[in-house]
Amino acid sequence: MLKNLTINNVVLIDKIAIDFANGLTILTGETGSGKSILLDALGLAIGFRSNSRLIGKNDDKASVIAEFDVSNNNLCQEILRDNDLNFVNDQLIIRRTISEASNNKIFVNDTQISLNLLAKIGETLVEIQGQHEQRGLLVSSSHLDILDEFSDNKTLLLELKKTYFELQNLDKKIADYQAQESAFTREKDYLEHAIKEILDAKIQDNEEDFLVQKKDQLTAKEKINAFVNELKNSLNQANANLLQSQKFLSRNVNLIDNFLKNYSEEFESINIATDFTISKIDNLTDNLENILKEVNNFNESKEEIEERLFFIRSLGRKYNYPLSDFSNLLDEFRRKYNELEKNQATKDDFFSSKTSLLKKYHKIAREISQKRHKSAQELAKKVEEELKFLKMAGTKFLVEITPNKNPNNDQEYFLNGLEKAKFKASLNNGNFDEISKIASGGELSRFMLALKVALMKVKSIPTIIFDEIDTGISGSTSDAVGKRLKILANNAQIFVVTHQPQIASKAQTHFKIAKNNLDKTIKTQITKLDEDDRLNELARMLSGENISVEAKEVAKKLIQES
Repeated sequence: MLKNLTINNVVLIDKIAIDFANGLTILTGETGSGKSILLDALGLAIGFRSNSRLIGKNDDKASVIAEFDVSNNNLCQEILRDNDLNFVNDQLIIRRTISEASNNKIFVNDTQISLNLLAKIGETLVEIQGQHEQRGLLVSSSHLDILDEFSDNKTLLLELKKTYFELQNLDKKIADYQAQESAFTREKDYLEHAIKEILDAKIQDNEEDFLVQKKDQLTAKEKINAFVNELKNSLNQANANLLQSQKFLSRNVNLIDNFLKNYSEEFESINIATDFTISKIDNLTDNLENILKEVNNFNESKEEIEERLFFIRSLGRKYNYPLSDFSNLLDEFRRKYNELEKNQATKDDFFSSKTSLLKKYHKIAREISQKRHKSAQELAKKVEEELKFLKMAGTKFLVEITPNKNPNNDQEYFLNGLEKAKFKASLNNGNFDEISKIASGGELSRFMLALKVALMKVKSIPTIIFDEIDTGISGSTSDAVGKRLKILANNAQIFVVTHQPQIASKAQTHFKIAKNNLDKTIKTQITKLDEDDRLNELARMLSGENISVEAKEVAKKLIQES
């Protein structure tokens, strides 16, 4: 609720600080006395756009300070916390300065903020209802929110919106995947082809080196044959010489026994070594023979080897990978291919999750929808009862609920559920239309009041201002309006700007706004009335400036009956 408003140099108000109470506060005064100045000043405090015409003549700047108690205002507290704006003892102090030099500043509890944020905070603090200010109840975009408050859908809506944002996040992931899906498919096809091509190639470890060596061998085949054969012949010749030496030694064994007996061991050693060497050379020549067989029995031609080398080297260039590590390349391609397979599985998981979330969303949405349709009838009945009390007995009220696009499509989902809502009315002819299009000024104001009373248990704005709600009404209708305003004030802080004494008599707090000529300067003054002053003000409203005894008696009776 609004506790205090301090105004400095706003139009005709020099400086004033006003304390406000809860309940029904009435503001009266003659036409042109400056009641709109007070509303303009409060408008600055709750985020209305500024205008240099609001700056008075005493200075080149104007300022307002508004103090609110937000102890029961959960919406406001949530915004303050979300924007790191501290509030101590549930007190909120808003200071706003406007200047001709556009050096405008806004502070909330001594923290500077933007005008947009102030307007957002202001919407949770004060609601102004007037013939041209019914921004809440007559703006169709707010009707669904009002119906949901009346339906007590808060918990369900929080769950619905949570599911909605989960669906949006999931749809973004699906869209991102689908945007890359063609690239994934191309990559997968490429890897599939590459893996097959590498497997078909059957490239062996170090095959390139082996083929190069074989190619070189084939190139040098004649030289290799000549070399190996000559080496083999030389070894064979050496063996023949050793055999000859062995035979020579054998023929002279008597000579050794008769004359060289002391050296018989040495000659035996020569014989053994010669025998060993002959055996060793035989083995060597066998090896050389095998080498010749391998060189001469190689099945592939030089051309075939060159073709194979060209093929595997082209693969190496194609994949820009060393042939010696091609097995690693194959492993890498297989790993990437498996990842793409997992991506496909992830996509399937996305759609599976979306199906589950959509099922959950529509279950909640249908429950909300049922409550909305039921509450729409209850709200219409309550509003019509209030309109009947406010002397609009023939008026019908309708909460029109229409589906969002195609609610039967289980793939669609919307932030606020499956439908939209709009308030409509019929004035005695059965044709329903938007209230603002068919109601006069006085009727419009009573519609606002009827809606407010019907919704007073659920609407959360703690301070409501009715600006000239009495336009176009009088007598018993004004009295009925006053009674309903007083009932409404049991659940909210109500300010009413009025010219009707029947309404003013219901005040719990009464302020009079007047223009006075002080020091040859016209100024607006705001005075809180005591019981006597209040009686005189009501009498003035009944009879004019010349207050009669009869007017005072009527005023006294109005107060007593209130």
